[in-house]
Amino acid sequence: MTHWYEEAFGRDYLALYPHRDLAEARADVAAIVGLIAPPKDGPLLDLCCGAGRHLEALHEEGFTDLTGIDLSEQLLDIARRRLDASGATEVRLLRSDMRRIPYRGRFETILSLFTSFGYFSETTADAAVLRAACDALRPGGTLLMDTLNRPWTIEHLSPRSEQSIDGADVLITRGISPDGLRVEKEIRVEPSGEAAKLYRESVRMYTADELRALLEAAGFEDVRFHGALDGRPCDADSPRMIAVGHRPHSTEDG
Repeated sequence: MTHWYEEAFGRDYLALYPHRDLAEARADVAAIVGLIAPPKDGPLLDLCCGAGRHLEALHEEGFTDLTGIDLSEQLLDIARRRLDASGATEVRLLRSDMRRIPYRGRFETILSLFTSFGYFSETTADAAVLRAACDALRPGGTLLMDTLNRPWTIEHLSPRSEQSIDGADVLITRGISPDGLRVEKEIRVEPSGEAAKLYRESVRMYTADELRALLEAAGFEDVRFHGALDGRPCDADSPRMIAVGHRPHSTEDG
């Protein structure tokens, strides 16, 4: 069985989100530096790094030990070319499922950006992602997650949009699952003179209380929430939910 996230993230995905570019990534990185002050010489993981725009911005910002993990071979190929062209040849890129991060105790900082969480049908799988992230951090390390804010998403969801992208007609329909827990999206891309392609997205939305419980069960402490990367409060009027948690210091570390 092929899952939606194995099909959705390719070249068409990049074309559908042209505004998610390097300029936006630079602004995100500047805000992250202001919010959590990650050490620039400490190992940093971009979990679900996609085509590498945040890694490029992090490299420009002076981060010296960068790793990106993604499941999409197509996006990783694009990321490699992008980073090589920008001079960031030392950035490590690995193909891996986010539930099985192939590191333990390696990173000072892990970033999960642009709704790279909630992809799985079972909450236990989302919990496995957080456990893997906690295990991959050094004691005292920081996880920052940028994800959907359920109350705002339900209130402001646009059920339908149409646009033309690079000569292709694109129809996007959106809805909330019957249980109210997931935002469901179907994307129909019809290039001129070619057969239409269909993609589906299904992302679990958590409340702050639900996500806090998952993070703490995974081993994180001092979990805090913000309504944006600029640190504003998180409430029902926040389009995004930014969660920040820390792996506890070991007894040896005090």
